[in-house]
Amino acid sequence: MSKGPLPFVIYSDGPGLPTGLARIARDLTERLFAEQEALGISVLQVGYDPTPHAPYRWPTYSAPTMDAEGDWGAGMVDHAWLGWFGNHAGVLFSVWDPGRSYPLLQVKGAEQRWGYFPVDAANVNGTLGGPAMEAIQRYDRVLAYGRWGSQVLKPLRGEPVPYLPHGLDLDVWGYHHTPEALARAEAIVQPRQGEIIIGCVATNQPRKDLGLFFAALAELRTRGLNVRGWLHTDRLVRSWSVQQLVSDFGLAKKVTVSLSLTDAELAACYSICGVTFAPGLGEGFGYPLVESLACGTPVVHGDYGGGAELVPMNAWKVPRVAERLESVYALVRPVFRPEDCANAVMRALDWKRNDHAVCQAYCRGAVRHLGWDVLWPRWRSWFKQGLENY
Repeated sequence: MSKGPLPFVIYSDGPGLPTGLARIARDLTERLFAEQEALGISVLQVGYDPTPHAPYRWPTYSAPTMDAEGDWGAGMVDHAWLGWFGNHAGVLFSVWDPGRSYPLLQVKGAEQRWGYFPVDAANVNGTLGGPAMEAIQRYDRVLAYGRWGSQVLKPLRGEPVPYLPHGLDLDVWGYHHTPEALARAEAIVQPRQGEIIIGCVATNQPRKDLGLFFAALAELRTRGLNVRGWLHTDRLVRSWSVQQLVSDFGLAKKVTVSLSLTDAELAACYSICGVTFAPGLGEGFGYPLVESLACGTPVVHGDYGGGAELVPMNAWKVPRVAERLESVYALVRPVFRPEDCANAVMRALDWKRNDHAVCQAYCRGAVRHLGWDVLWPRWRSWFKQGLENY
């Protein structure tokens, strides 16, 4: 019997979810599927996705709930693998954080396991423990998102860990200042005459410090800046109550919230912002940072984690004043002052107001290397090397 193409399963958030992991997996799967014949693989994307979605050009398998045993989807992958590939072994490529990737070690069809691991925090020793450590040490191939993540993973692998960022479609994430795009963005954000828009795109979860964003807005207003906050998020109430934050910081009628926008609409909204603020307390990568820059808008972010290496100017990085520990694995999280966040926002605004065209070009140039036309050849080489050594 002919051996046939090698099963290659990509596991992450389901392709229809509005998360960074879902987008990474979707972008990579789309490109692998287009070249699967040349690479000698048969691609299947698997992931948790509670919402129905239109069929993709490549094969997908999703389930509305995780497995009841709390195995982070290992049983789902087994089921999909058996149904699609039978007993043929192959590669499982996990585009998920290493702790959640640990249960995938038990997937029966996977002869090799490759991990593209986001690392948004480290412990006091500068690395990771628990199930994350086990996955990092036992996976056959490991790839980091950036330099910071690579340094965290290196002690656990006992060797340098390669890293590759993920890409952007720079035809979508660009400076949109056509009259139609501006009109659409202004209809969404609803700025009043003379207001400076400070944007924030973040999911509603503890690690995205929405409280810090609102505190910084309030601080800017106490300094006399006529700012309007624009928050694009997934839920009004989850880890944070957006309505409560607006009330507590006295920002009624000074904040606009959007919940569901197309990429083109998001890009237009980024483009009319004076500055965006990314309040994550540690990022593996940080799509909103590079999206904002691609649209010509400066972004302010803390000086911690993988997101910090994406911010092109030190003046736009907020210095942490302390660190705290969280979770059973004692991960380090930074502490920032709203006053320092406001200072960084003002520095970015000053440059943009003084030399708008130069600032815009600088921002866009800072992410040119993240265009998929530039990045995909490097990704293809990494996949090809692993398959040749399989």
